[in-house]
Amino acid sequence: MVRRSFGILLLVCASVTLTPARAPAQAPMPPTPLRPLSMTQLGATPERIWTIFGHITTPDGKPTVEAKVRVDIGLAAFPPRALETNIQGNFTTEYTLEAKSNQKLSVEVVATKAGYFQGQAAAEFKDEEGTREFRLVLREETGDPDLLPLPSLVASLAPRLRAPGAGGPVSASAQKDYQHGAEQFLDKHSATNAIPSLAKAVEREPNCVECRALLSLAQLETGGWDSATRQLLEATDTKVPERASAKRPEPFLILGVLETWRREPKTASGYFQKALELQPADPFALQEMGRALILQQNWEAADQYLEKAMKAGASRDARLLRVRALLELNDTTEAESEMKLVLEGRQPRDMPAPVRRLYSQLQERLQLKAYGSVKSVVSQPLSELVRAVPELAGLQPALDQGELPRLLQRVGEGVKAFFRALPNTSSREEIREEILRRDGKVQDSLEEQFLYLLVMRPAPLDLELSEYRTGVEQLGAKATGIKLGFMRTSGFACTSLHFHPMYQSGAAFRFLGRQKLNGRETFVISFAQRPEAAQRIGRFDVDGKSVPVLVQGLVWVDGEKYQILRMRTDLLKPPPNSRLERQTTDIQYGEVQFKEVPTPLWLPREVTVTVQWKGKTFRNLHRYSDFRVFKVETEERRRAKGSAPEADRTVN
Repeated sequence: MVRRSFGILLLVCASVTLTPARAPAQAPMPPTPLRPLSMTQLGATPERIWTIFGHITTPDGKPTVEAKVRVDIGLAAFPPRALETNIQGNFTTEYTLEAKSNQKLSVEVVATKAGYFQGQAAAEFKDEEGTREFRLVLREETGDPDLLPLPSLVASLAPRLRAPGAGGPVSASAQKDYQHGAEQFLDKHSATNAIPSLAKAVEREPNCVECRALLSLAQLETGGWDSATRQLLEATDTKVPERASAKRPEPFLILGVLETWRREPKTASGYFQKALELQPADPFALQEMGRALILQQNWEAADQYLEKAMKAGASRDARLLRVRALLELNDTTEAESEMKLVLEGRQPRDMPAPVRRLYSQLQERLQLKAYGSVKSVVSQPLSELVRAVPELAGLQPALDQGELPRLLQRVGEGVKAFFRALPNTSSREEIREEILRRDGKVQDSLEEQFLYLLVMRPAPLDLELSEYRTGVEQLGAKATGIKLGFMRTSGFACTSLHFHPMYQSGAAFRFLGRQKLNGRETFVISFAQRPEAAQRIGRFDVDGKSVPVLVQGLVWVDGEKYQILRMRTDLLKPPPNSRLERQTTDIQYGEVQFKEVPTPLWLPREVTVTVQWKGKTFRNLHRYSDFRVFKVETEERRRAKGSAPEADRTVN
């Protein structure tokens, strides 16, 4: 018999909603600025110690661990040195040189890491200096689809800065340096070659706002974000009348985009507002203000700014951003109309990845319209619900819904705190995969064991929870379940996100009453996702096809700690064209204490999943034990050696 193989993803944990804050960069402690000159013996030549150190981060300020750093001082006697950043993203090195003939030192630092764009910076030590700090930022090559790419920033603003002098006269020498730098940057596309000339122009004309703005863009391209920020803050310093009179919006626009990259959209909005005060109809300023408001989930205001941006002649990005805002406002009709204008008759598969992604989200929303008005556990008569769900036996019905707002608040606070505190974890997972006969008896089964990893990564607006199963060989099992026609399920750690304060608006809730659960007094709450407003949408993946899935369910909440002890979910309605008839997930939570985390966390300990598809019934029983904190750096090193784990699903 030929068995079909498929996988099922129970819940997708990555729509864009949570806004992680930027972690401040932890600057390394600078070494002693100047060491005393040493004399190795009487009459020896005096020496000077030059110390070069630095800090390398991602755009949101997180340390870049194990980045390769190349330091070159341009002297034949000292070949370039190869360093590596530590866990704080720091590096340091020293040079001992003869003092009299080395009164200044030119240094170039280049930082690289697999999967990231290169960063580089150059500087010259002055005679009185003994140390020099380099702060570089490495951007991921994949980039964040919700943020403006650096090439788009440069392409949008750099041409506007080709000629200096809008704020006042510029000397001939500064004009010459500026034109040479602009030619290198804009025409020859070499930020590295442009920086020296632009820096000279700034040195000759400190009040040239255009000079500082164009120099900052070149510095951003080479990873010198710290230097770029300093130039921009100087350009926008209102205490200098000559700069304030320039009335150029570009420095504020660049600062605003930098703040969005650093996950600070509120600060970004302030900069964009200043730019709009200078040029109210600037299409780029209107577009990026709309983006910053989307990052703050202020959908209505974002829609207004983006509509103005398009009328002012903004790029296609503004229309795409508006589609995003309209989807969050549940205006699928207008979103569909805007998407047609984006496509201009072209096929979605021929468009860039951000367009394809947004198109898929729109199609998903349109599919959910088919749910219409559905009878759910929220609207179902309680007596009928108790008969349908035997686990509700003994329930003491609630007299009214007066307690519901308080319960949702307390439970939501607990879920939010859980995901804020959840570290990267590993555990032992035992799965019994079963295929059932029509009478409910087991027809075939398979038992597997894995090392199960949960890796938390902050995303721009959300949590990105990646799940991996690995260590199969060490645990004595083979990853054969899917190949043999069984299913393998995952995604349980994020099921409680339906109760997160950010997502409660996407579901309807009902307080059913009180019930004893394993000796504990619990509150029982039913919920059902709202097709027109659901923010977190699961998927059913089979035979290369994927359909959106909405759920309804029950939770049992501890009467004292307001912790979810048990959670059951079912399909809100079988999705069309899927032949999926049932999907029931029953999660039992258990308290886990990590020594690295001050408070206990409640994680899934036992999970039972029952699925009916194409007339067959599948059941999986998951058990988790031996929970430990998992170090991501170790995993990254292991992948670099070519032994990546088996990635079952990335729960976005």
